[in-house]
Amino acid sequence: MSQFNCPHCKQPTFSWWDKYLAAKWKILKCPRCDKRSCSRPLLLAFFYVAYLVDVVDFGYLSYLYDSLIWVVVAMVGWIILDYFSTYLPLAAMSEPRIKNAIETDSALSQ
Repeated sequence: MSQFNCPHCKQPTFSWWDKYLAAKWKILKCPRCDKRSCSRPLLLAFFYVAYLVDVVDFGYLSYLYDSLIWVVVAMVGWIILDYFSTYLPLAAMSEPRIKNAIETDSALSQ
């Protein structure tokens, strides 16, 4: 079931799982227009800092107070961050430069 639109062709081609993987730095390829999309890198960097703060802070509190409650809090925070990471907007990517260079080179040689 596709519910998220491709930023290139504006058609609903990406599933929830595709959006989840895009939030893990995966590049998505649209099955309709065959172009590439990804989550916005600055937002991904923000989310990874939030993951790091979640793990380090609550891991330290768990060690400091010798209590597993902070591990549970860290896991809940991780799940919440994973849930909200699926709402990151997709960005349209251009064609790879190496592919463009090869196509231009082969056109010039003909």
